[in-house]
Amino acid sequence: MKKSFHMLDRSSVFVLLCCAGVSLSGCITDEAALDDFRPAVPYSGSQAFPITVAKGPVSLAISSRSGTLQPSQINAVQAFANQARSAGVTPITISRPSGGGASARVASEIAALMVQQGISRNLVRIATHSGPSSGPVILSYITTYARTKKCGEWPDDLSDNDMNQHMASHGCAVQANIAAMVADPNTLIVPAPSEPARAASQVMAIKTLENPKPASNSFFSFF
Repeated sequence: MKKSFHMLDRSSVFVLLCCAGVSLSGCITDEAALDDFRPAVPYSGSQAFPITVAKGPVSLAISSRSGTLQPSQINAVQAFANQARSAGVTPITISRPSGGGASARVASEIAALMVQQGISRNLVRIATHSGPSSGPVILSYITTYARTKKCGEWPDDLSDNDMNQHMASHGCAVQANIAAMVADPNTLIVPAPSEPARAASQVMAIKTLENPKPASNSFFSFF
């Protein structure tokens, strides 16, 4: 009877260990499942407002009410032409109202000014749109540009904001400024090739490592 009692005790211990292992594995599985379905919270502006590359029109409206280009309008057209040229110039469309008259004269002046700014005449296209003769002349071209999501959205009351979470527009202004400063948005997709390092700089760096200068004692000269 004593021997059978020991055998029963060992069996009970084995069963208890098995049950404990199954319970622990179930807890681990449940915790992993919770981690998989837990929504990710952006922890930086670059994650909440990523910069993307888009393609679309850039336009400028020039009033034709005066019948000719004014000095401020000439400056605006010149800046627009320089911007188009630096963007890699797709054809520039000059669309004037179909009514003709003053708008036709202004459109002609704009086309001549574009050519003076270095835009090829083959890239300047004249088009018409419905509107009176005194309507604006619209300049446009298609380009690739960097952008991010719209800023200024405040869906929650700031007084109730959780201090452990970012506010709705946190980091948006910084991302928008970075996108506006990108000279060539295509480099965000394919980085520009790096230039080879200058040999003179490499030699100077190696010499500095081989013959380091002693630390300056100018700090102790004050004492």
